[in-house]
Amino acid sequence: MLDSLQREVDLLARALRTLSYISENEPVGIRRTAGATDYEHHEIRIAFRLLEEEGLVEATERGAVTTDAAAAFLGDFDDDVDAVVASLDELPFPEREPMHAV
Repeated sequence: MLDSLQREVDLLARALRTLSYISENEPVGIRRTAGATDYEHHEIRIAFRLLEEEGLVEATERGAVTTDAAAAFLGDFDDDVDAVVASLDELPFPEREPMHAV
């Protein structure tokens, strides 16, 4: 059960690194992003697709560029992660130390 959660965290980490690279180098394509981030081409393609589906990047003739929504997403990111961590801390396991002090 936790394997799927770990896969989602890994996908999120890759997407965040990809988003960061795009915002610093836009417009940029999959091949250049893969070379710069040390992820495989297919992993970056998946990250691009996820970011596009979330409205955080858009494809142009010259490559991917960030949208206005990307800045809002990144601005809210820490608070959103804190909310997830708080939810995990509230899981009903006896004699368990909190994962994160909020």
